[in-house]
Amino acid sequence: MKNKIILFLLLLGFINIQAQDVRYAHSIVDSLCSPAFYGRGYTNNGDKKAAAFIAGQFEKHKLAKFNNNYFQEYHISINSFSKEMKLSIGKTQLKAGIDFMVSLSSAGIKAEYKVFRIDSSNFKCQTDIDKILKKNLSNKIVLIDKQNITDKEVLEFWKKLKNENTFHSKGIAYINDGKLSWAASDGKQVKDFIKINLLRKALPSKIKKINIDVTADYLQDYATQNVAGYIKGKLYPDSFYVFTAHYDHLGQMGNEVYFPGANDNASGTAMVMDLARYFSMDSIRQDYSIVFFLFSGEEAGLLGSTYLANHPLFPLKNVKFLINLDMLGTGSEGITVVNATKFKDEYQRLVNINKEKGYIKTVAERGESCNSDHCPFYEKGVPAIFIYAMGGEFTEYHNLDDVAQKLPFTKYNGIFNLLIDFLRK
Repeated sequence: MKNKIILFLLLLGFINIQAQDVRYAHSIVDSLCSPAFYGRGYTNNGDKKAAAFIAGQFEKHKLAKFNNNYFQEYHISINSFSKEMKLSIGKTQLKAGIDFMVSLSSAGIKAEYKVFRIDSSNFKCQTDIDKILKKNLSNKIVLIDKQNITDKEVLEFWKKLKNENTFHSKGIAYINDGKLSWAASDGKQVKDFIKINLLRKALPSKIKKINIDVTADYLQDYATQNVAGYIKGKLYPDSFYVFTAHYDHLGQMGNEVYFPGANDNASGTAMVMDLARYFSMDSIRQDYSIVFFLFSGEEAGLLGSTYLANHPLFPLKNVKFLINLDMLGTGSEGITVVNATKFKDEYQRLVNINKEKGYIKTVAERGESCNSDHCPFYEKGVPAIFIYAMGGEFTEYHNLDDVAQKLPFTKYNGIFNLLIDFLRK
């Protein structure tokens, strides 16, 4: 009877370890999404503060270092908005991050400009395009309303405006009906015009002038860092399984707006850190070494992972398999495995484990795609997949509502246990 009680207590302890996973993940996401990290971008050293937090957790769980610390420094150049940002139309003062977004490619500007409006009344076909392009708009903001415009030539023309200002105007402003979103990838090069997105329902009925006050600060050769730690394998210390995720997010747009980035990608970061916590326990030590890479620079264009792939901390030929994790805050519809068609055996192993254990609804197959941090390694010949969660219970993306408080982590434990079983099989 005594032995049965001990066995029960041991089993209960194991269950409690598993049950704590999502609590630990929530605590990590809460920290990474707090105002103290400034959206994990490059204003106010948000990236450095987040990296130091992650390294502290690695230290706590006694992960080994590749160098004297957990950091791999590299440099990027990117635009930034860290000072107060204002935009008004007449007497209507718009709210940054909610009513308007300024593209990170925009140069600083402080002035009031007249507006030239383009909509379905004057921009229906190629002839209208030609007429407008002949106008002198050099000292105006071109305001574009795409509503009810269906002509194919006009729609093709819109695509060109993504990266260039064909009007040669002071700026281009787009009227949007849905929630506004932002991107950091725009900021690698600064344009000579400003690009703005405006929320339709926040705008006055008549727009004759736009008053803009934006200060830009281009960060040349800014020092940022990846974070790396590992657990030495018992039998094959020079052969590695690798988990990766990006910890960076969009940072700030002005001094009052920061983007929390809970699902993208505090969720994936939390999963990698939780796996590090779990596998660091002596009783669970594996035969192969397990590496945990957390990257900055993903939102600016896979910069951190590309740097690491080009400056590896150990020979990439020693990687048995790499799993990249991004946007794991949902899961009601299961997960998608990018590169599943390239690594069929590993994909099938995930499918079989899930079929046996019933962790999540489905393990969906997707082909090759260079859409996350697995890509630079895959291009170097490293066997690598990218996993993201599926589910409509949380859809916030690159906006102010991707917050920790709302992140459901619907199938966090299921995905976590699936990954554990994958390595332990």
